[in-house]
Amino acid sequence: MAVVSGFLVLCPTAPGRFDGVADYACWLTAHLTAHAPARLIGLADAGPSSGAEESPCRARAARETLSSWRELWARRREPVFSEGAALLQYVPQLYLPRLDFVWLLAWLVHVRLHRRAVVVTAHEYTVPASGSITHAAASVLFRFVMFVLGVLATHVVATFELNGRRLRRLLFWKAGRVMVVPVGSNIPRAPGATGTGPETVRDRVECVIFGQPSAMDPRLVTALGNWQHARRDRVRVRWVGRSRHEVLSFWSDRCGLPADALEIVEAQPGPMVSGVLLESDLFLAPVADGVSTRRTTVMAALAHGLPIVGTDGVCTDAAVRQPAACLLSAPDDPQPFLRHVEALVADGPRRACMGRAARALFEERFTWERIALAYLAQLAPDARAR
Repeated sequence: MAVVSGFLVLCPTAPGRFDGVADYACWLTAHLTAHAPARLIGLADAGPSSGAEESPCRARAARETLSSWRELWARRREPVFSEGAALLQYVPQLYLPRLDFVWLLAWLVHVRLHRRAVVVTAHEYTVPASGSITHAAASVLFRFVMFVLGVLATHVVATFELNGRRLRRLLFWKAGRVMVVPVGSNIPRAPGATGTGPETVRDRVECVIFGQPSAMDPRLVTALGNWQHARRDRVRVRWVGRSRHEVLSFWSDRCGLPADALEIVEAQPGPMVSGVLLESDLFLAPVADGVSTRRTTVMAALAHGLPIVGTDGVCTDAAVRQPAACLLSAPDDPQPFLRHVEALVADGPRRACMGRAARALFEERFTWERIALAYLAQLAPDARAR
């Protein structure tokens, strides 16, 4: 494999904000550093929240904070910005509202003119169709910007296969340089923690949901909540999320479920979330578009050895259709989902077996080191030491 001269990983927001993309950028930078110099580039006005210093990847990833993308252009000849491959972590909502986005594009043109690699990781690049004129206009704009970025990029990364196929059609002339690389877990296993986990025999089964309510299917959550409420002496459900208000609004207002039937773990640092996962028996993922390799929450469950009951939707990848670790069903039908939950709640040995398979699947496919190596393999022909 050719030697890579270095990496500049660009993401406006800072790690530690309960933000999957920002944490992805930080962990990717930290693990690329083991192979070549790597630096995370962010913006001061999209800086960390009060809990950002608790993100464990921050100590391992060198970070350069800019006042704006215009500063990146102004400093383009400085050594820190004039060498290495540029790895842009792209979500349109992070970039397009900023008027200085044009300076970032100018810097990327400069990078390409100097024969350096540009990798655009499209975590998202458009908005789902809703039938409204506003969404239709946004979709056209977002696709156009992705097309421009695709022209500038030497490589494009999608985090799940559906987006990979769509990007190959949009960027048809470089379809061979569109690669699917999954996300990793943004919740490392707490040092020294063993937890109780799915192998522990106890009277009450601990279930956990992890993620934003907007990603969940309300029909499945409603059915799950009613099922759990009838078994609250034997089953506890905890929801790990960014905002208690958002979770309760979804749970109670949209799904009509009693607030006292749910325990909410709000915006806690990684070690505490890891502790919750380690104490759990079962990971519930009633995701509207399907369990997929783009969700860091799913990767966190696999990393902590939790069996997953989830959905097989439009975004689901073959990599997570693993019955040994995940039981998946269609997102539009609550009954198969509940049958899977009931089966695992009642069968401790099966949960333990699936938990071991989940951990093995993570180690085989989804560690940050494997993700970093995937980038290195992609860049080997293009980003050579000069």
